[in-house]
Amino acid sequence: MAMSDRRYSEKRDFMRMQIDSTAQITRSSGESMSVRCSNLSSSGVLLEASEAIPDGEQLIITIPSERPEFPDFCAEARVVRSHEQAEDRFSIALTIERIK
Repeated sequence: MAMSDRRYSEKRDFMRMQIDSTAQITRSSGESMSVRCSNLSSSGVLLEASEAIPDGEQLIITIPSERPEFPDFCAEARVVRSHEQAEDRFSIALTIERIK
């Protein structure tokens, strides 16, 4: 199927992988927190967290590898949006700026 044949919502430069993994983020203040990673692409990450993070904040995200022969995924990322999904549950979209 050609890109022009797909619905607009499906037009992306990179495919998203649906995952369900814990991740660790380190905020610019140095505070670390555990979050849930729900999808990953070559240019971004979608997280679920217990608190909002302001748009524009730079983070370090680490997703641990489940296999010892593969390193953890670690990247510098920036928050592009954060909104409340339910009480005390926030959806946080990040753009990956540099893979470490």
